[in-house]
Amino acid sequence: MRSRFILAFGIVAFAAATRVASAQSPPVERFGLETTVSIDQFAGDAAIARPNIVIDLIASVRLGREWQIYVRPWFRQPRTPSWDSQLYQAAVRYEHQGRVATRVEAGLIDSAVGLGMADSSPGTNPTISPHLSYFTPMLPFDTGGPRVSAIASTYPAGTRVTLSTNVWDVRGAVVSSAPTRIDLVGGTANPRPTPVIEGGAGITPTIGLRLGLSFAHGAYLTSSELRPPPHTGDRQMTMAGVEGEYAVGYTKISGELLRDAFETTGDSAIAYEWFVEGMQTLSPRWFAAARHEGTSAPVRGTGAFYQSQPTLKIVEATAGYRVTPDVTLRASYFTREFYGRTTWDQQIGVQAVWTHRWR
Repeated sequence: MRSRFILAFGIVAFAAATRVASAQSPPVERFGLETTVSIDQFAGDAAIARPNIVIDLIASVRLGREWQIYVRPWFRQPRTPSWDSQLYQAAVRYEHQGRVATRVEAGLIDSAVGLGMADSSPGTNPTISPHLSYFTPMLPFDTGGPRVSAIASTYPAGTRVTLSTNVWDVRGAVVSSAPTRIDLVGGTANPRPTPVIEGGAGITPTIGLRLGLSFAHGAYLTSSELRPPPHTGDRQMTMAGVEGEYAVGYTKISGELLRDAFETTGDSAIAYEWFVEGMQTLSPRWFAAARHEGTSAPVRGTGAFYQSQPTLKIVEATAGYRVTPDVTLRASYFTREFYGRTTWDQQIGVQAVWTHRWR
């Protein structure tokens, strides 16, 4: 019910905003649309002989100087004959520029924690593969509930407030699900709605360098999701992390480290997620990028399977060529060690990305 209401709200508000924009000013001043289309193919160990196709659209309409409505539908053919359609974002945004810049967003928003959320679009991702730690749930570490992630690529319903200056920034949000559960409109495995607090702060001591902290607290499993009943209440999680970004000249480096404490039937289960990535511009057309990421999951049980379970590791090295300002070609060497595995998959991938901003 919540997802349907928000979806209807976004569509109606978007249509109304379009009419307002058309009546008050030329569309070029009020309406923005960014289109990203990508296709990639990998070959090698455990690779699927079908391309992955993504269509990512971001549309926005300004209602005035400080108000905006934006929606982000997402379409993907994930190496299968069928398409996956989602509505990632649909929200109202208020922005005020001043000594302390203010931004308020309400609706379907991206999670306020997780630096990897900035790489969710193929147009901004420096490598071919997304952050697989955000999409790959950990193996079960407790009984009675669904699998969860150390950090998930999720777009829950909620409200977020961000304040910033040239030196510091702070954000706080209340959302409808934990950042360890994927929550999407139309998703078949969405968690039950429950309020979760997210936040973070950062400092920019010099141009190009930002250091930040993030946190989240709330129920990652509601009592109605736990089996078998009865259960005394929801199970809580607490996430805390550090993040950093540094850009100088033609080099950019970023990374994060997150720690999760999950409430279970026994002691708290501890998980970690981390990544470090870099991008180097070699010339106006050529660039190189690399990412090393991983997840350390809780250990529960005995035996060889459980002892080999805890770690997911991924390494990708990418070379990119900008054919035009809108078209980018990438080639990658990709290797990964999944949960429960002791060997690494080795793959080679290629990708073409077209991104265009319409005004």
